[in-house]
Amino acid sequence: MVRNLQIFSMTKFYNVVTRKTVNQSIAKEKHIYHKVGVIKVTENGGWFLQLYQQPDTDFMIFPNHNEPLPVIDFGDHEA
Repeated sequence: MVRNLQIFSMTKFYNVVTRKTVNQSIAKEKHIYHKVGVIKVTENGGWFLQLYQQPDTDFMIFPNHNEPLPVIDFGDHEA
């Protein structure tokens, strides 16, 4: 007996944050993260950005088909 199993992918949410570096002393730095929105990835593959400072506005995210996407180099900082 063979069963067809359907794999359901659920909507995923990713936090969008800003990072502020606070110098507590010469040798210590502290990073403070502020949540400013979410990215929602739907079951159909759609990507949407919702920013808290612009309520009721969904931004759609999609790759640029004419140019390669830029690569962000964070250097020694965490990504």
